[in-house]
Amino acid sequence: MGAGDREQETGVSEFRRPELRSDGGLFPTKLNVWLERPGRRDYHVARMSYETVETRVDRLEALFGHFLTQMALIERRAEERNQAAEARIARLEEEMRAFKDEMRAFKDEMRQSQKEMNKKWGDLANKMGTIVEDILAPNLRRVAREHFKFSEITYFAIRCERARHDNVSVKCEFDAVVAGPEAVILGEARSTPRLEDPDKFAEKGADFFRFFPELSGRRLILVFGSWSIPENVVGGLTGRGIYAMQMGDETMELVNASELER
Repeated sequence: MGAGDREQETGVSEFRRPELRSDGGLFPTKLNVWLERPGRRDYHVARMSYETVETRVDRLEALFGHFLTQMALIERRAEERNQAAEARIARLEEEMRAFKDEMRAFKDEMRQSQKEMNKKWGDLANKMGTIVEDILAPNLRRVAREHFKFSEITYFAIRCERARHDNVSVKCEFDAVVAGPEAVILGEARSTPRLEDPDKFAEKGADFFRFFPELSGRRLILVFGSWSIPENVVGGLTGRGIYAMQMGDETMELVNASELER
């Protein structure tokens, strides 16, 4: 039988007969099987093997196609989730901006309301003559700790009258005194500040330790307080080294501290 006859019967080109090994086996050929004619058993085994490989390849291709489809679906869903998350974040940011604007407006309204309330309270305190007790004294204790860094307050008095230690016939009233271990604050309150008040307060400060000899050796801090102090009076106080304290947005503030502490 010629090579062409074998190709016609087996359907396989480039066919060559395998050679026998010494142990009776076959040396591998190009197709790893010996195909002779369709009627032989080895032909059917090879045919089944070929069909099995082809089926497996088809199955793998189908699985790979399914895998690609699933991956595309996962990517699409992930993109949709990302877009939804970005939309939620954008809405949240917009809500936060709106909330901040509302809070800012509320704070401005409350600040304005506090100013109006402070003004009414100051007017009432001035009319009742209680500016020292209600406004000056509590704030002197606060600034003593917060601004002047008193470690403790060893002495505190309001509207106290003292006689000079070298001449008891000379007496003087002091609006507020706050003493610490190393310094003492003398507070003076006026419901209506005048241009001459800085000079008068400076003179009182110069004689302070004659009335409080037990506080001698400590730094003396003069604080002039009122609900509102005109700028020209603040200038006079600053020129004499006296702190000016007036009502701010929420509480009393030392308005010339930065100039005195340069």
